[in-house]
Amino acid sequence: MKNIIQIKRSIKTYVPIVVCLLMASACDDIDETNRVTIGNMEEYKIEGNDVTVEVDGQSFTYTDLHRILIEDFTGWRCVNCPNMAAFLINNIENIFPSVVVSLHPASNSLSNTDQVASRFSLSCTLADEIANTLAGSTIASSMSLPAVSLDQKAINGQILQSGDTLTVYNTLRSLSFDQFSSYYVNHAPFVNLAINVKKSSDNNYLLSTLLVPGAYINKDVKLQLWLLESGIVAYQSTQSGINREYVNNHVLRMAINGNQGEVFTIGDDYVMKSHTLSLEGTSYVADNCSVVAIISDPNTNEVINSVEVDL
Repeated sequence: MKNIIQIKRSIKTYVPIVVCLLMASACDDIDETNRVTIGNMEEYKIEGNDVTVEVDGQSFTYTDLHRILIEDFTGWRCVNCPNMAAFLINNIENIFPSVVVSLHPASNSLSNTDQVASRFSLSCTLADEIANTLAGSTIASSMSLPAVSLDQKAINGQILQSGDTLTVYNTLRSLSFDQFSSYYVNHAPFVNLAINVKKSSDNNYLLSTLLVPGAYINKDVKLQLWLLESGIVAYQSTQSGINREYVNNHVLRMAINGNQGEVFTIGDDYVMKSHTLSLEGTSYVADNCSVVAIISDPNTNEVINSVEVDL
């Protein structure tokens, strides 16, 4: 099954992120000269190689690195949510290899719709399921927005970090350089991902997802495929009033392979999964849509890796 026909080593330099993957120590225990901040993260860089392989007659290209999954729970009535979105873009998405998903829980009063905003609806019941799963309880309807989850891994005992941008920033500052660098030396092995998208007819697509095991073998994994849409202009409450031309990006629209995804065992060889996607009966703009693949531990929900491709 495995037939490597070409390896393209196009070096990509990235800054690794670790805030979601370590239990932070107390800030008071770290000397200020040894503290990780957004500004000095540039001192720690990793390289990701583009690798092209052929599996079952298809050519896949993946980048050999870990991308962090950033889940941003938000809502159109949430005045602090635009600031969080900007913070995530400027300080995480634009710096680190990552996949960002914007989730609008349908049951939350800050994100659901009324007669004024119904035609701008971004709410999604899948977002409620995800929030409840991360919290281990039914909290989607009452959770404080914005809330952020990084790789679905607990930070200071919390998987969902609610509040303002300082929550995420202060978590960064709670790490020392020693913690930061030793984490990457001892990083748990991850699975690489690639997705091929082929349009089969108007509004219908064939998806092929390739899992490439590193040392992470003979373990159960969960694969989730989500459809996102960007470039959605809609109402958004801000600290200075309602912005009627706010552009929403990375908005979660639906699950492609079921809300709970699918669980299977990954061995020491490639695994390819095939799925179909139809946009029939939706108002989604295909040119603005993308597919996200997420591999996680089915027992803990901790994300192993993720990738995003345009339709």
